[in-house]
Amino acid sequence: MAYRRQDEQFKGYDMKGRLHSFWMIALVAICSIRVFGAGHVVGLGIEPLWSVGIITDTQTTERGHIASLLSRLKAEGPDMVIHIGDTSFEWSNQFVLKAVADLVDSEAGGIEFHLAPGNHDMRNGALKAHLRRAATQGVFRLDKGPTFGGRGYLHSRVAAYVPDPLLPVWNPDIVNHPAWQTDLNVRFADLGGDSKHCRYVFKRGGIRFIVCDWSYSDEQREWIRNIITQPDDSSVSIVLHHAHYVDKLLRYFEGLEGRHNVKLVLTGHDHRYNHEKHGEITYITSAGIARSQRGCDVMMLRVYRDYLRLDRYIIPKGASGARVSGPEPIWMCKGSFSQYRRPELPRRRIPAYVKGSGTGPDPGVFYDREK
Repeated sequence: MAYRRQDEQFKGYDMKGRLHSFWMIALVAICSIRVFGAGHVVGLGIEPLWSVGIITDTQTTERGHIASLLSRLKAEGPDMVIHIGDTSFEWSNQFVLKAVADLVDSEAGGIEFHLAPGNHDMRNGALKAHLRRAATQGVFRLDKGPTFGGRGYLHSRVAAYVPDPLLPVWNPDIVNHPAWQTDLNVRFADLGGDSKHCRYVFKRGGIRFIVCDWSYSDEQREWIRNIITQPDDSSVSIVLHHAHYVDKLLRYFEGLEGRHNVKLVLTGHDHRYNHEKHGEITYITSAGIARSQRGCDVMMLRVYRDYLRLDRYIIPKGASGARVSGPEPIWMCKGSFSQYRRPELPRRRIPAYVKGSGTGPDPGVFYDREK
């Protein structure tokens, strides 16, 4: 598929941020003014309806980097936080979990939190047990137990599980999701084989978010294509997919031009920032907070009545200290959007899982009996 540098939503806004139209020059100039508090633009009164903090690859030893970036994100007052994989909440130094927990500590019970799992969040084809327990019960494993030789770690700690009142249940969409339950007392194939699918779809304020399993598969391709070609009342769809390989991501949408509303695919995994546009869809890989020598970043998706804007906050590679620059607008899209409404948590069902019959398109996959 040919690479196209011209944005069809905002003519003249290309990959390097060059602005050729007067309208876009004016809009981005306004949006680029230093933002304070919960998204107010000083002196102009422009405020988004709501916003989403976006982070990824938080497996870092740099306390200063993660503290500075997440503190800056929190100062912008996000209504929801999305992590695009590789949480490392179980690392023995604990400061990653504490930094993320502080980020979502904005109201009673914490703000809504979603995870598109990364490869380091999986074990033997299933979401790691400590993440399933954290997501559905708010109970976190803070220490692995073994001695770690890396910089900044605590050593020879005994594994302990503790409740965190800031993150009791991450979001309503995983409460009864089979792959996120704590009692998956089953045996999974090795990573890359048949696995329990963590993926799901949720909608907020006119945006449909499609949370994917971490890597490309033909089976996931069919799942995505079936979802995005069905009638839907959302204005824009955003795909959350940890692995960043654009050549594979393109396969999800090939041949479907004009038949879906996916405008953005957000990825992580590579620990480097990348921005490409192919056809109707922009593919953005966040550098995350894993490797300071490559630069680190977080992002904020701001939702306005008739457009979306994605901003990037950066600690550049080679920077002395952990000073954050930004916001830098990196993507915009027209649409029709509404206020954020946080859904109530559903009543938890008593999970009971049965194994597939071994025939049909998905043998060996475990389902909730109600399905």
